[in-house]
Amino acid sequence: MNTSGPARIFDRLGTATRPSGSGRLGGRAIVLGGSIAGLLAARVLTDHFDDVVIVEPDSLVDDAAPRHGVPQSRQVHTLLPAGRVQLDRWYDGFSDDLLAAGAGLATTENSRVYYNGRLKVAVPETAMVMSTRPFLEAALRRRALALPNLQVVGSRAVGLDVVGEAVAGVRLDGGDTLTADFVVDATGRSTRLGHWLEDAGWPAPPLQRMRVDINYTTALFHRDEVDPEVAFTFASWAIGRTPAGLAPSIINAVEGDRWIVMMGGYAADKPGRTPDALRAICAQLPPPFPQATAGELLEPITGYTQADSRRRDFHALTRFPARLAVVGDAAASFNPIYGQGMSSAALHASCLSEYLASGPDLDQPARAFFDLQRVIVDAAWQTSAVPDLALPHVGARQTAMTRAGQAYANMLIDGTVTDVALARKFSEVTFMRAHPSSLTSPAVAARTFALAAARAVQQRRSRR
Repeated sequence: MNTSGPARIFDRLGTATRPSGSGRLGGRAIVLGGSIAGLLAARVLTDHFDDVVIVEPDSLVDDAAPRHGVPQSRQVHTLLPAGRVQLDRWYDGFSDDLLAAGAGLATTENSRVYYNGRLKVAVPETAMVMSTRPFLEAALRRRALALPNLQVVGSRAVGLDVVGEAVAGVRLDGGDTLTADFVVDATGRSTRLGHWLEDAGWPAPPLQRMRVDINYTTALFHRDEVDPEVAFTFASWAIGRTPAGLAPSIINAVEGDRWIVMMGGYAADKPGRTPDALRAICAQLPPPFPQATAGELLEPITGYTQADSRRRDFHALTRFPARLAVVGDAAASFNPIYGQGMSSAALHASCLSEYLASGPDLDQPARAFFDLQRVIVDAAWQTSAVPDLALPHVGARQTAMTRAGQAYANMLIDGTVTDVALARKFSEVTFMRAHPSSLTSPAVAARTFALAAARAVQQRRSRR
């Protein structure tokens, strides 16, 4: 039996069980960045190092305000099941605390998902936590900063101190150097790590970019209902087939008796950037879009643009300094319409835990960690960046293989509209609870083709 294939590794990394034993590895570990990825990595490191220091230029005070270093913080963020499992794994009862403080819970009963204007079948036993990003981050900071061996240094990292073949510390803005036995970069999409490595005589990782050009519009409205009948709704269309005047849209019931509404567009399309334009789109969408957006707009509408999905393939480097790892968007970030950013970051923490719990030789490069992380990155890339190749404005060269893959994906997604079994399999993958390869298993493929054939027969009959 193969216990080391990508799908089995993916399943193993998604565990809710913490490793037994702390396995102390050193005195001080440093995390660069107080993001969700950084706070989760810091929690893992507290099990293996005497002291953990987060270096973060933004204030990490206990409030739920958007941070300068998180430009996407005002946009919709839904905590997928995979991310929820990992947050609860490292911070006991974390999602229960969020819900008790007012976050929403998207369940089978109060969720609606539409595809090409059709209501999809509900998938039993799925639940997502709905809140604003600043609310979630503030709750996570409170839990992290309560750890006895964790502290924050309010500064910006400007380089690495590399001694011999290993990272020995971090150079800070202002000239100080903070020594460390292990360093984790969690500084996000704009990480300078590649430049720092080159400055120290090491190669930068290969960088892949997948053009996206996605634009977000997000607004917050007052919500009268404490417990709305429909708390989560997502409306989308096949890639490149959104009807004129509409936009892929999502609405969540979040903390503070608010609705958060988001719509997305590609290339030059920036839908709903004014209250009238946003309400005009929502008036054509199913409830609760029209009702919620008819109410009080609480803050100015905000926009966000992301040019590309990107990944830095550290596993491909033949030379890399020891005592260094990378997590979160600094390793890979994806088209946010798929909602996998927070869950990917959480699973990177699981990779870090498995690596450190194995008792590694820290004087050797952390290749075992990057090999684990590659499984997570590949999975998220396959379910987000690869489908984006079909976006009309991307203009990607289509091969017979990509056309066949897109045709199968379209058949599969069409099948999830009416078939609970396919919908469950698809949700497990998009929620990062199962590896994408599960969608091409013989059983799933056979069901997909059978349903596609039945739809074709039905369409021919309807045209007679």
